[in-house]
Amino acid sequence: MPSGATAPATGTAAEIVVAIERRPELYDPRFAERLEAELGRRFPGRPARVLVLRVQDGTAALVAANDPALASSREPQPIAGLPPRDGALAALMRTGVERGAAAMALVTGGRGAGCGEWLGKLLEPIVEQGFECVRPAYLRHRLDAPLNTGVIYPLVRALYGKRLRQPLGTETALSLGLARRLLSDPDWLRDPESAGTHTWLLGKVLAGRDRLCQAWLGAWPGASAPPEEASDLIARVLGRMFREMERHAARWQRVDGSADVPSFGTPGWLAGDPPRADLGFLFSAFRLGQSELAPIWSLVLPPATLLALRRCATCPLEGFQLEDRLWARVVYDFAVAWFAKVMDRRQLLASMTPLYRGWVASFLRDARDLDETATEARVEALCRAFEQEKRYLIARWRWPDSFNP
Repeated sequence: MPSGATAPATGTAAEIVVAIERRPELYDPRFAERLEAELGRRFPGRPARVLVLRVQDGTAALVAANDPALASSREPQPIAGLPPRDGALAALMRTGVERGAAAMALVTGGRGAGCGEWLGKLLEPIVEQGFECVRPAYLRHRLDAPLNTGVIYPLVRALYGKRLRQPLGTETALSLGLARRLLSDPDWLRDPESAGTHTWLLGKVLAGRDRLCQAWLGAWPGASAPPEEASDLIARVLGRMFREMERHAARWQRVDGSADVPSFGTPGWLAGDPPRADLGFLFSAFRLGQSELAPIWSLVLPPATLLALRRCATCPLEGFQLEDRLWARVVYDFAVAWFAKVMDRRQLLASMTPLYRGWVASFLRDARDLDETATEARVEALCRAFEQEKRYLIARWRWPDSFNP
């Protein structure tokens, strides 16, 4: 169990605990009072306690919004960058268990008006339906978030058989029982670099028997941190995803196909202009990687895949297409290479960036003129390709040195 400060005051068994990162609009303790009142009306008989994440002695802890130490601090102290065992998710679970809370939620994006409404949507499946983990989903433009669309969603769906549309959302809600089990997990001691991350939580829930659902919370509120370079983002996100693949390999290798998870709220796409994307730049980056990273890719990808990628690189942009099953194999090959430690793992994942940019160029070219229904069908076809190629992944994972397609 991770270490941490004692939570303020003792709660009741029916309490709801909400942890919210400090943001400028939340300095006023009246915001917490209003939110507690809104949640109290939404869940009669279950008092809500809204606490604020604060770094104390290098550990995230939850304090009351009117804590004098918060008022004396001019700038919010960053939660990101702390070891997972000392971070936001661990602080929420510690406090929720110590207070005996019936439900707990972590909110990483500060929203003003209407915060209680969407937070109620996140908590409702636990408080009223008996679910143990609720993951968020947001309305976004159909061409937005390509890393989720092209890698994370189809990969998680194929591995664990659960159609969780936006697996890596940082906001989450947990039951008391799940928090207790997670805090007693041996990973806090044997894998402190991963235990307590959102990806670790996701892996535990997907590989376990906990009741999981997703809640559609309306329009995406925007990123809570500055955008990362593509290579850094891929290395960070896929490194954590592949770590959970390794941890739960015995589980996902027994899963075949996929099914919907219970879903609350209204799914869909966000209307508006598509995000700007320079297809020429993306395609050029793919072709440059093809010429400069071939020695590295040859350590990861089998000859048939390398040949197919070389043929793709010779096509003009308007005729360029990175076929779904080929892309699924590329992602799987990099997962196997990460698992087999064929080279420095960060360098390995950074070398995937041109391939990812090539896929983005191919997908955006295909989907730019589609309507919402056709875009959904396009994403579904990609996910089916990942599921169809899963036997290829399993074979390579079990025999990474000898399997040659």
